[in-house]
Amino acid sequence: MRKTLESLSDKLLGVFVAKADVGAGCPPDPYYKHCYCRERSDFRQRCSQNGACKEFCGPCTVFRTCGA
Repeated sequence: MRKTLESLSDKLLGVFVAKADVGAGCPPDPYYKHCYCRERSDFRQRCSQNGACKEFCGPCTVFRTCGA
């Protein structure tokens, strides 16, 4: 009887409580990575990750003046 109740409660929890996904730790939002500073121009690239946590980055582009 106890095992039956445990099994039933596990099934109910599985239905109502979301399970953790392996890709849940990967940020879906785009973020920026610093590339380099050249001729007083600071370059960065926009990156994001897919569901398998593989990183994809675009080209390095100028976004501000660096140095003094």
